[in-house]
Amino acid sequence: MKNLIGVLVLLIAFQANAQDFNKVKTSVLINQYDAAKADYDKIIAKKPTAATTAEGYYWKAKIYSGLSKDPKNPNAIAEVKTAVDAYITADAATNYALAKENGTEPFFDLYLKNFKDGVAAFNEKNWKKASVEFDGAVKYSDIIFTQGWASSKQKFDTTSLMYAGFANQNANNVDQTMVYYKRLVDANIKTADVQDVYKYILLHYVNTKDKANFDAFLKVTEAAYPQENWFDFKSEYIDKNYTLDEKIKLYDEQVAANNISEIECLMFGDAFIAGKNDDVTNVNNDLYVAKAADAYKKAYALNNNNYTAAFNAGIAYYNQFTALDEKSGDNIRALQALNANKPAAPKDPKKKLAFDAAFKAQQDSVKKLNVALEAPTKASVDAAIEWIEKAFNGVRNKEKLDRVEKNIAGRSVDFLATLYQYKSNKARGKDQKAFDALDAKFNEYDKLHDKYNN
Repeated sequence: MKNLIGVLVLLIAFQANAQDFNKVKTSVLINQYDAAKADYDKIIAKKPTAATTAEGYYWKAKIYSGLSKDPKNPNAIAEVKTAVDAYITADAATNYALAKENGTEPFFDLYLKNFKDGVAAFNEKNWKKASVEFDGAVKYSDIIFTQGWASSKQKFDTTSLMYAGFANQNANNVDQTMVYYKRLVDANIKTADVQDVYKYILLHYVNTKDKANFDAFLKVTEAAYPQENWFDFKSEYIDKNYTLDEKIKLYDEQVAANNISEIECLMFGDAFIAGKNDDVTNVNNDLYVAKAADAYKKAYALNNNNYTAAFNAGIAYYNQFTALDEKSGDNIRALQALNANKPAAPKDPKKKLAFDAAFKAQQDSVKKLNVALEAPTKASVDAAIEWIEKAFNGVRNKEKLDRVEKNIAGRSVDFLATLYQYKSNKARGKDQKAFDALDAKFNEYDKLHDKYNN
């Protein structure tokens, strides 16, 4: 019973307010907007509370909508906006019954004004203004389309929504951009010009380190544009948001599960080399280089025409060799400095004997450092030669090399010349046969420098 009384009270109030504006309605219907305004002003002067009713807001919007068509009333559209925005709230309970009965022109006026001004600002690259205008265009068009007032039966105005997204993106309004772009995606729009929308959302999740949403949306994106390669976004997420230890763990897990692609191997290889370069302490260099080489070799195993992968594996080992060779050089210089600064031996025979033994122990400790380096240095040199030759042999006999292949060939012959020269120097005076063979390989590659580097 109480509910029924409440409904009756609202109905009586609605009818009373409607009657207040009957004369205004009549003037509006015959396009007499000045007369309608005069009648409206009289009603409000007599009954101020009528201005804040749904009827008051609606008829004010309707009056100023008509007045705005006359260039003499440039400020009328602002009054339309104020009135419509208030009306939207006031008449929400009846789902815009007044507008449906008496005309929806004020909504269209605001929508078209916002859209027109938005396009103008967009073309001028005034992103802040454009974003505000298109926010308005979306607001009013959403009501127009959801209420079925437009001739088109779309759920929303796609053009306004796209413009609003682009303008807000350029204005760096990230949260608002995401709102619009998600609506386009949720509507299953997959045209070519919306592809950048998907990219923006992916990058947003990359930058906010939102792995759950990134992983889920990457699947949506791949399904929407299956012909495109989206791996770069996955790579960027891992690169930006994983520590090097996490990258190694992920790599090991994918290898163990036999669930790793050629391109993922290359990505991990590059990440591990970057980690080696970033490690100023050099503590984990051997680990990073070994992991990088392993990743590149796996990429080559998955595609033995990927000579870049083979070359990169060789360069990983070459870097390992140069690091070890530098340590060896440091030890040799330390030994030379030790000998050059050897203090004078005591004259007493017993003391001299003890002095010589102690000094020899110092020399031996430095020499042992280089002895310990011999085996890993030889292994890295041999591995570098194996993989760089694999890459070079893959491209050397091609009739015409592309830019990447020419770069591989040119750098390969120089690295191989250096590596064989190192090996021949090690064999010099110890094994003449080995020296001759290694020296011949050095000359072979050294002579190819001009062929591939011009």
